Amino acid sequence: MQRIGRWTKLKAGLEEEYVRTHREIWPEMKDVIAASGIRNYSVFIRGRELFSYFEVEDLQATYDFLEQQPIAQKWQSAMAHLMDVEDEVMPWQPIEEVFHLD
Repeated sequence: MQRIGRWTKLKAGLEEEYVRTHREIWPEMKDVIAASGIRNYSVFIRGRELFSYFEVEDLQATYDFLEQQPIAQKWQSAMAHLMDVEDEVMPWQPIEEVFHLD
Protein backbone atom coordinates (compact mmCIF):
# COMPACT_ATOMS: atom_id res chain seq x y z
CA MET A 1 0.00 0.00 0.00
CA GLN A 2 1.36 3.41 -0.98
CA ARG A 3 0.50 6.38 1.24
CA ILE A 4 0.44 9.57 -0.82
CA GLY A 5 0.63 13.11 0.54
CA ARG A 6 0.26 15.96 -1.90
CA TRP A 7 -0.01 19.72 -1.76
CA THR A 8 -1.01 22.57 -4.00
CA LYS A 9 -2.70 25.93 -3.64
CA LEU A 10 -5.74 27.81 -4.82
CA LYS A 11 -6.02 31.10 -6.62
CA ALA A 12 -6.79 33.96 -4.24
CA GLY A 13 -10.45 34.46 -3.43
CA LEU A 14 -11.59 31.02 -4.60
CA GLU A 15 -11.28 29.16 -1.32
CA GLU A 16 -15.02 29.14 -0.56
CA GLU A 17 -15.86 27.89 -4.06
CA TYR A 18 -13.35 25.05 -3.67
CA VAL A 19 -14.83 24.00 -0.32
CA ARG A 20 -18.41 24.23 -1.63
CA THR A 21 -17.55 22.21 -4.73
CA HIS A 22 -16.06 19.42 -2.63
CA ARG A 23 -19.01 19.38 -0.23
CA GLU A 24 -21.19 18.86 -3.32
CA ILE A 25 -18.87 16.45 -5.15
CA TRP A 26 -20.64 14.58 -7.92
CA PRO A 27 -21.69 11.06 -6.85
CA GLU A 28 -20.27 9.64 -10.08
CA MET A 29 -16.91 11.23 -9.27
CA LYS A 30 -16.91 9.52 -5.88
CA ASP A 31 -17.60 6.25 -7.68
CA VAL A 32 -14.68 6.74 -10.06
CA ILE A 33 -12.33 7.61 -7.20
CA ALA A 34 -13.31 4.39 -5.43
CA ALA A 35 -13.04 2.36 -8.65
CA SER A 36 -9.52 3.74 -9.20
CA GLY A 37 -8.30 2.04 -6.04
CA ILE A 38 -7.95 5.20 -3.96
CA ARG A 39 -8.79 4.64 -0.29
CA ASN A 40 -8.74 6.74 2.87
CA TYR A 41 -8.77 9.99 0.87
CA SER A 42 -8.84 13.35 2.65
CA VAL A 43 -8.31 16.95 1.54
CA PHE A 44 -7.39 19.67 4.05
CA ILE A 45 -7.37 23.43 3.50
CA ARG A 46 -5.49 26.23 5.25
CA GLY A 47 -6.00 29.57 3.58
CA ARG A 48 -5.09 28.93 -0.07
CA GLU A 49 -2.99 25.85 0.68
CA LEU A 50 -4.40 22.37 0.10
CA PHE A 51 -3.04 19.13 1.50
CA SER A 52 -4.45 15.80 0.44
CA TYR A 53 -3.73 12.28 1.60
CA PHE A 54 -4.79 8.95 0.19
CA GLU A 55 -3.74 5.33 0.03
CA VAL A 56 -3.43 3.26 -3.14
CA GLU A 57 -1.86 -0.01 -4.22
CA ASP A 58 -0.23 1.36 -7.39
CA LEU A 59 -0.14 5.13 -7.95
CA GLN A 60 0.74 4.93 -11.65
CA ALA A 61 -2.04 2.42 -12.33
CA THR A 62 -4.47 4.71 -10.51
CA TYR A 63 -3.39 7.72 -12.56
CA ASP A 64 -3.65 5.67 -15.77
CA PHE A 65 -7.16 4.54 -14.84
CA LEU A 66 -8.33 8.07 -13.99
CA GLU A 67 -6.94 9.46 -17.25
CA GLN A 68 -9.31 7.12 -19.12
CA GLN A 69 -12.42 8.16 -17.19
CA PRO A 70 -14.52 10.92 -18.83
CA ILE A 71 -16.03 11.98 -15.50
CA ALA A 72 -12.56 12.39 -13.99
CA GLN A 73 -11.51 14.54 -16.94
CA LYS A 74 -14.69 16.61 -16.59
CA TRP A 75 -13.99 17.08 -12.86
CA GLN A 76 -10.40 18.18 -13.52
CA SER A 77 -11.62 20.67 -16.11
CA ALA A 78 -14.24 22.03 -13.72
CA MET A 79 -11.63 22.47 -10.97
CA ALA A 80 -8.76 23.84 -13.10
CA HIS A 81 -9.81 27.50 -12.83
CA LEU A 82 -9.50 27.31 -9.03
CA MET A 83 -5.93 26.05 -8.92
CA ASP A 84 -2.84 28.26 -8.71
CA VAL A 85 -0.42 25.90 -10.42
CA GLU A 86 2.21 25.92 -13.12
CA ASP A 87 1.37 22.44 -14.41
CA GLU A 88 -2.36 22.04 -15.04
CA VAL A 89 -1.94 18.42 -16.16
CA MET A 90 -0.26 17.40 -12.90
CA PRO A 91 -1.13 20.16 -10.42
CA TRP A 92 -0.38 18.12 -7.29
CA GLN A 93 3.17 17.72 -6.03
CA PRO A 94 3.77 14.49 -4.08
CA ILE A 95 5.40 14.87 -0.68
CA GLU A 96 8.04 12.41 0.53
CA GLU A 97 6.93 10.38 3.54
CA VAL A 98 9.63 10.41 6.21
CA PHE A 99 7.74 8.76 9.10
CA HIS A 100 4.73 6.51 9.57
CA LEU A 101 3.26 4.83 12.65
CA ASP A 102 0.35 2.38 12.52
